[in-house]
Amino acid sequence: MQGKNSESFCCNDVLNFSSDFVLPNELPDGCLSCPKSSRFLTFLRFHPMHLNPAQARVVAAREKRLLVLAGAGTGKTATSVHWVADLIRNGTPRSAILMITFTRKAASEMAHRVERLISNVPKRGAHDTLTVGTYHAVASILLRQSAEGFGLLNGRFTTIDESEAQSIWKSALKQCSVDSKSPLFSPGKLHSNYSLVRNTCADLEARLADSFGGNYMDQAVRVVRNYEELKRAANVVDYDDLLVLWAQRMGRDPEYAAKLRARWPYVLVDEMQDNNQLNQLILDGLNPEHLLVVGDANQSIYGFRGSDVSLIVDFPRKHQGAQILRLEDNYRSGQAILDLANDIVSKEEAALTLRSAKGSEAVLDYRMYLTPQDEANGLVAWVKEGVLGGKKPKEYAVLARSSRFLTILEIALNYHQVPYKKYGGQTLADSAEVKDFISFLRVVHNPHDRIAMLRALTQFPGIGEGTAAKAIMAHQDGLFDEGVWPGAAADLPVWLQEIRKAPNLGQMGLMLQERIRPLILANYAKEAEERLGTINALVNSMEKMDGDLVTFLDGFAIDRKTDEFHPDNAITVSTIHSAKGLEWDNVWLIGAGSTQMPHPRAQFEKDLSEERRLLYVAVTRARSHLVISFPSENERRQGQTACRMLPNNAPWKYCKAESGIVRSPMMMGRR
Repeated sequence: MQGKNSESFCCNDVLNFSSDFVLPNELPDGCLSCPKSSRFLTFLRFHPMHLNPAQARVVAAREKRLLVLAGAGTGKTATSVHWVADLIRNGTPRSAILMITFTRKAASEMAHRVERLISNVPKRGAHDTLTVGTYHAVASILLRQSAEGFGLLNGRFTTIDESEAQSIWKSALKQCSVDSKSPLFSPGKLHSNYSLVRNTCADLEARLADSFGGNYMDQAVRVVRNYEELKRAANVVDYDDLLVLWAQRMGRDPEYAAKLRARWPYVLVDEMQDNNQLNQLILDGLNPEHLLVVGDANQSIYGFRGSDVSLIVDFPRKHQGAQILRLEDNYRSGQAILDLANDIVSKEEAALTLRSAKGSEAVLDYRMYLTPQDEANGLVAWVKEGVLGGKKPKEYAVLARSSRFLTILEIALNYHQVPYKKYGGQTLADSAEVKDFISFLRVVHNPHDRIAMLRALTQFPGIGEGTAAKAIMAHQDGLFDEGVWPGAAADLPVWLQEIRKAPNLGQMGLMLQERIRPLILANYAKEAEERLGTINALVNSMEKMDGDLVTFLDGFAIDRKTDEFHPDNAITVSTIHSAKGLEWDNVWLIGAGSTQMPHPRAQFEKDLSEERRLLYVAVTRARSHLVISFPSENERRQGQTACRMLPNNAPWKYCKAESGIVRSPMMMGRR
C-alpha cells in the first residue's frame, strides 16, 4: 500500500495515522491552521525514529479524557514520557503536570526520561517543576504543606512503616485487654484487614465480621478505634492514612479540590490497572481538565491487595466520549510467545492482540516431569547447558505462581551451587527454619562449630544464648562430648552421633526431621505447618541427592564472596507477582500443573480471570525462549495434569530430569 503524501494529507490523518503514513515535507495550505496537524508533524520531525504510529497517535492526542491500553512490551513508558514532553515543548508549564506512578523506581525513571527530552526547554521560574511520584509520595507532599487542613496536629507528623504500625496495633490490643499473641487477633491480621477495607472503600464492620467472625466483630472494631486514637495522639500516620486523608479533604473541601485542579490541569496515571477504589476517589476529587490513564487490564494481578480491574475496563463508560488508543506492537517477545499470551486472555473483555515487532522467532517448550525434584533438576541442567554455550546467567529467570513452589528449586540451585537472586519472599537459605535445620547438620559435620551449636541449642525450650554459650565453653574438646548439657538438650550429643552414623544424606535428613519437628512446633506456633512443609521439601530433595553432607552444606554456605555472585552471574528466581515489569531472554515457568495453577481457591470467574492474567504476565516476561513445565506429582505427592488455562493442543514432552532426554511425546489436552 502506498503511503500518504503531502498532496493527499489532511488534518484527519492525525486521528487515522497508521503504519503506511509517510511524513510530508510540508502541509497543504488548508491544514496550516489546524493545531492537531501542526503539533503532530512538529513532534514527528523532533523524533521521527523514536515512536511507532500508534505511539505517535497517543503523543498527539489532547482529548479531555484519554485511555491508552498498552500491552506488555509495547513501549508504554516511552509513550507516556513523550506525551508529557510534547506538552511542555508546546507551552505547558512543567508545574501544570502531575504524573502518578505505582513505584518509586518508575517515578524516578519517568522523571529522568522526561527531563532528558525537554532539556532545551527553559523553566518558567524556580517553581516550574514537574510533579512525578506515587500516590503516597504526592499525598505526603500535600500533607506537609497544610497538615492542619488534613486534621493533623501539625506539619511535624511522622509517617510510620508497617512494623511500626504493628507496634501500635499491639498497644491498641492491650488497651482492649486482648492478647496480641492470639492467632485470632494478631497485629498482622488486623493491619492487613483494615488496610484492605480502606483501600477498597469497603464497609469496616462487614469486613471484620467476615474475617474475625460475628461474635468478635465488635471487639475488632474497638481495637481499630483505639489504633486510630493512638496514631492521632502521637501525630503519626500510616501509609493508608496518606491517601485516606487526601481523599477525605477533597471530598469535604471543594475549594481545596479546585485549588489542586488549577495546580495540575494535566494528570497522567501509569499502571491504571493497579488502581483501587481509594485511588479512584483521589482521581475523582482531582477531576483534572486533561486526564490520560495508561495500563493493560490483562496485567491486573493485585486483586488480593485491593486493585480493581473494572476501573480501567469501565473507564470509557464512566467518561463518555473518552478517546481509546491501543498499543499492540510488542518489542520484547517473539511471535510464538505472543500467540500463547493472546490465547490465554482471549476471553477477557479488554483483551489486546499483541504483534511482535522484533522480527525474530521464539522458542516455546512444554515439559512434563515426574516429580518437583525432577523438574528442578531439569531446570538446573537447562541453565548450566545455556551458560556453557555462552549465555549469561542474568538472562535466565524462573517464575512460579507462589513462593512455596520455589522451595524445591532453591534446594537444587543451592546443591548445584548455581548463584541466584530472589524476588518475592526471602531466599530458602535465609529462612529461619532452614537455618535451624542446617545448624544441626553443621555440628554433625564439624563438632567444633560453636556458632552452629549456639543456634542449635537455643532452639530448645528454656535455653537462651547465655546458657547455651556457657554449655559450649564447658565442652572445649568437642561438642559431641558427653556431659551435662542444659535441660531439654541433654540428649543432643547422642542423637547427633546417631545422625552422623546414617548411611546416606537422605537418611540423615529423615532422622533430623523427626528430631526437630517438636522444636519447630514449639518455636513457630503460628507458622509451624508452613515451616514444617519447607523442611519436608528439603528432606525429600536430600533423599534424591547423590552427594554427601559436605557437598550439601557447601551448597547452603552463606556469605560466599566469589566473583560468581556478581549480579551478572546470577539467575533470577521470582514469583510471578514480583516479576511484573521485568523481562529476560530465557524464562522458565515451573509448577504449571492443574493443582498449582489456577490457585485452588480461585473458584469464581472473577478469581479465575485474575489467574489467567497472572499466567499472561508470566508468559510475556520472556523475550526469546519460554519453557513451561509441571510435575505429574505435585509437592504433596498428588497426581495432576497440565494447567487448564494453557492451550489444549500444547505439545507436552515427558522429560527425564537427569538428562533432559525426551522419553515419549504426550499431548496433554486440557480446557
